[in-house]
Amino acid sequence: MTIQPIGTTSMALYITPSDLKEHGLTPDELTLERALELTQRAFDQAGLVLDGEIEIEAYPDPCGVLVFAHVCLPERAWFSFECLEDLLDGARALPEPRPQADLLWWRGEYWLSLPAGERQAAAVLTEFGREERSQPHLEARLLEHGEPVLSGDALSELLSHFPV
Repeated sequence: MTIQPIGTTSMALYITPSDLKEHGLTPDELTLERALELTQRAFDQAGLVLDGEIEIEAYPDPCGVLVFAHVCLPERAWFSFECLEDLLDGARALPEPRPQADLLWWRGEYWLSLPAGERQAAAVLTEFGREERSQPHLEARLLEHGEPVLSGDALSELLSHFPV
């Protein structure tokens, strides 16, 4: 299998007939589910980490299969903090409050959510907590099982209750 980046969130994958044969398939027998499975396996073997959901288009041909994979980036970034003090230190270290921050409590930790594009804030917050990226379906689990602590302007609200 050959992987070729198309952009920051898209890749082309060429699966040869011999690659398909290794998995007991022919181009005619390949379903979208199996194409997704092979795509994920190829990304894993290439050491490429996929954040977010994958959308694929597969074009089978007797010469192989061309798969276009587009990664839908998550809308939110999640950070976990072992204790309130670490969360407060992270909030205080930010140059400005983040009004779109939500805070949850789950499994004995504080979980802070920010819009995914907040790279500067993410860099600061990872000094005090962990950015959680590798857990599948994390956001769904947090929203289902986490206990809301503060919604909206969570960091400003925290800092108003716990001034320096």
